[in-house]
Amino acid sequence: MATNPISGLIPRGSLGLKLLLVCLLVLAMGIPLLVVGALVSEREGRARAVTAEIGADAGGSQVVGGPMLLVPYTRAVETTDDQGRTQRRVDRGTYVVFPETGTADANLVVEDRNLGIYKAAIYTATTEFEAAFTPAEALQGVDESYRFDWPQARIVMFVSDSRAIRDAAALRFTDGTTATLEPISDLSLAAPYQEEAYSRPGVFSTPSAPLPTNLQAFAAPARLTNGPADFNVETRLVLTGAQRFSIAAFAQDTSATIRGDRSDTRREGYFQSTEAPQTTADGFTVAWRVPFVARGVEKAADLSTFNLGVAAARDMAVSFVSSDNIYQGVARAVRYGIMFIGIVFLATLIFEAVSGRKAHPAQYILVGLAQCVFYLLLLSMTEIIGFGISFFIAAAATVALLAYYAGASFQSGAVGARALVGLAGLYGAMYVLMTLEDFALFAGSVVAFIVIAATMIATRRIDWYGRGVSTTTGAAS
Repeated sequence: MATNPISGLIPRGSLGLKLLLVCLLVLAMGIPLLVVGALVSEREGRARAVTAEIGADAGGSQVVGGPMLLVPYTRAVETTDDQGRTQRRVDRGTYVVFPETGTADANLVVEDRNLGIYKAAIYTATTEFEAAFTPAEALQGVDESYRFDWPQARIVMFVSDSRAIRDAAALRFTDGTTATLEPISDLSLAAPYQEEAYSRPGVFSTPSAPLPTNLQAFAAPARLTNGPADFNVETRLVLTGAQRFSIAAFAQDTSATIRGDRSDTRREGYFQSTEAPQTTADGFTVAWRVPFVARGVEKAADLSTFNLGVAAARDMAVSFVSSDNIYQGVARAVRYGIMFIGIVFLATLIFEAVSGRKAHPAQYILVGLAQCVFYLLLLSMTEIIGFGISFFIAAAATVALLAYYAGASFQSGAVGARALVGLAGLYGAMYVLMTLEDFALFAGSVVAFIVIAATMIATRRIDWYGRGVSTTTGAAS
């Protein structure tokens, strides 16, 4: 009978051959892990869509712009054509004048609104605005060709979705009079493209930020019948929204405070808060101050060349932990799944080497599939009861199953007990790794190094070729 020439190099009972086979099985387990990872992405996308659907009914993510002054103008412009003829035309437009100082104080009442297993944070925001205008000072240096129509000046504010406004907004002037803010449709907030931008001495402004398509403005008369006098205004705005609330830096020097009755809050926006957030079990408080230089926008600008989307984008914001954030821990666990499956396989192989008992490749596959099912359990329960409790339940069930299977396969209660302790420690390390976030890669690298080092130390006396017994203990040390 012909013999296989490879058998002379790698005997049938070689642990080295078994190690290669185990490595191939570890790689094969990457296929079901890829399926689980795709399922996590699909469920996360579904959560985002449903969360957006819930939030849309409440107004969605809201950005609020405080009082700004709009002043219409006419401007005589002379141009020369190719034949040297001078032509005169009159341009009409609007100048926006930002308050010299402005404050915004927002109070948010937040509740969760559910749709099936998904939920979104819905808030009612009550915001008090104060603004001090010095229009004459703000317009110093503007070209003398501008002729401003002060009696037609208006005070404008904007929000992302005006349908969510829950109370009639009114301006209160210093003399005690009031004016109701009404929707406006005769103002194009997005500046058209022009070759020539308006100029002030040494300063140029061009559209540089796209305007949100859902930005909606409302205005009231500024009552400047006698010219550009200094004045103050106050207003109160009540509106609903979902997931994120932001206040645009509407003044040259803007101070803003956002407080609410939830602690699961994250600071966001273009500007960083000037103080550390104050978070308690009852709520949060975040404060900002944006001085004129940091804001990066001029005191006043021509809307023919300036885009108010710049002011909307330079905001101060908070957001609430949305339902799709629960998938981050599951996705991180799946990314490290192949490493933990490999650790269990290596531990089984080492036990084979030191005990002389054998495990069939089919048993390795069953152990690997049981670990893959752990991620399915984790995903399905996390959507309902949260990541922490779900991880404990799924890990406890998986560890108990694998420990029982190890004891039954090797016909040893001691083996099952050692497997129970080892797997419990392994899944405990996995949980710590999943909750570290920024340090997850570092912790994972350390765990991988420790496992490889332990494997090398435990197998340092093993005869991988299987041709004979290992050398003496002293020779191997």
